[in-house]
Amino acid sequence: MEDALRHAPPDEFAVAALVVAAATGGVGADAVLDFVGATATLELAAATLRPGGELALVGGGGGQLTVRKPGFRPPGFRLSLPYWGTRPELAEVIAPARSGALRVETDHSPLSAAPQAFDRLRRGGVRGRVVLVPD
Repeated sequence: MEDALRHAPPDEFAVAALVVAAATGGVGADAVLDFVGATATLELAAATLRPGGELALVGGGGGQLTVRKPGFRPPGFRLSLPYWGTRPELAEVIAPARSGALRVETDHSPLSAAPQAFDRLRRGGVRGRVVLVPD
């Protein structure tokens, strides 16, 4: 993880990576969801993942993450690139919610309670979705 931090883009990203490292005992995050997809956020994601972690690139910010083998940190990570469709398809999916035909249930939990929220999800104790909010 230290190698990735040496190449971190802006200072705030380096600080964020150090915070994640400290919070995880230097292991790194199990999963990172990048909703931006810029080069800087992809580099931050790589710097904060644990070996074998998963990066889900959701955002389409046009960024690039160079991966070379051997020596890339973190080793053995997984990358997923979810695809959500076209803008008209998105509008079609959102229309029922906008009309009031759908009601989304959302449970807000503090970020510090993430393990308990995941446990509730695994047990089926959450209707809808859980949104983790920074403490």
